[in-house]
Amino acid sequence: METRPIILIVDDDEAIRSALAALLGRAGFQPILAADGAAALAAARAQTPDLALLDVVLDEAQPTAIGGLDVLRALRTFERFIPVIMLTSYAEWQVESLGQGAIAFVTKPFDANALIGQIRATLNAVAHIRREAQQQSQATSTLIHVRDLVIDPLHLRVTQRGTEIDLTPLEFALLTFLARHPNREWTREQLLDQVWGYEWAGYPRTVDRHIAALRRKLHLERDDLIETVHGSGYRLVV
Repeated sequence: METRPIILIVDDDEAIRSALAALLGRAGFQPILAADGAAALAAARAQTPDLALLDVVLDEAQPTAIGGLDVLRALRTFERFIPVIMLTSYAEWQVESLGQGAIAFVTKPFDANALIGQIRATLNAVAHIRREAQQQSQATSTLIHVRDLVIDPLHLRVTQRGTEIDLTPLEFALLTFLARHPNREWTREQLLDQVWGYEWAGYPRTVDRHIAALRRKLHLERDDLIETVHGSGYRLVV
């Protein structure tokens, strides 16, 4: 019997939690629910979810409560990567949420079919990245050296001047792909196909967000190492 993917739903609105649980249950997922940040982290530690739906603003009445972005940052420290889709009524949180490592951002009220499509697409993408990484590690353990970076495909690890850089599997896969094909221009669509392995559902410019995250984490100026090809995509320049 196939195991149903576990989806952690974190929202302080009981009606939204119940509606999402029913929606995900019908779609073939196994939902687990949390009403606040502390409960969310406890649930994630007890049963690591395959994906989290996380409200940005949690329990506003309690100043000391663990907020959605705090939960996001805590989930990023887990040994197994947990993709997070942020849910919120406040569109202005989009840039910060994605900058903190969220995979996608969905504004309430959300379209049920689009949300399910986004969840499935995200799970498929992460599974694809893990398969590709495993195949690459089996094929070769050769380190990739790019300027002051050392990319270790076997252990999914990147170091910069001896310091390990915390990258998500998607960020690692994107950087590794570009590093394997230096000085070549890639469109966003080609990168989605080659790295994500499918057409991204509901968020066509996700490549831009991941490039921005790589630049920030690697302390790169615009067009330093990863160059923007205006109107098209990107290339890694060595």
